[in-house]
Amino acid sequence: MPFDNFPENDGRRGHPISPGLRRALVFVLLGPVFGVLAAFSVVTVMIGGYHVDAYIVPIAFFFSLIICAITGPVDGVLAYIAPISLRAPLTTVVGAAVAVGLSLFLWAQLGNRMVPPSLYSQIPIAIIGALCTGVCSLLSHNRRSQRSDPGRWPFPS
Repeated sequence: MPFDNFPENDGRRGHPISPGLRRALVFVLLGPVFGVLAAFSVVTVMIGGYHVDAYIVPIAFFFSLIICAITGPVDGVLAYIAPISLRAPLTTVVGAAVAVGLSLFLWAQLGNRMVPPSLYSQIPIAIIGALCTGVCSLLSHNRRSQRSDPGRWPFPS
């Protein structure tokens, strides 16, 4: 048939959105949504399944937005040097560290000159940061540009 091999139907065209832009969109748009969902689940587990107030939604959204805006470029750099099996856990750890660091920074900037909170109280915040950045790292992975030889990972070609 004459219409079988149109250029847009043969699968040789690339994705219309570049991988860098797709990563930015995933981290900035979906990351805060995942952060809100993670905050709801953490609060629900901590209080035993009772009513969760809705005032945490804007706080969790903007907190997750800052975390994802910082961690997104780190994931972009790791995309060039590490496979997804190492990149997602590294991005998760960076997201948790950024979340705890941001929390301690806000604690100090809001006028609290007393002893900062213990790291045990920072665990729920680290979980929220880790979940939203880890999921975003997995969703922003470009599956079309996977290498055929994973044994050469430390030495990029």
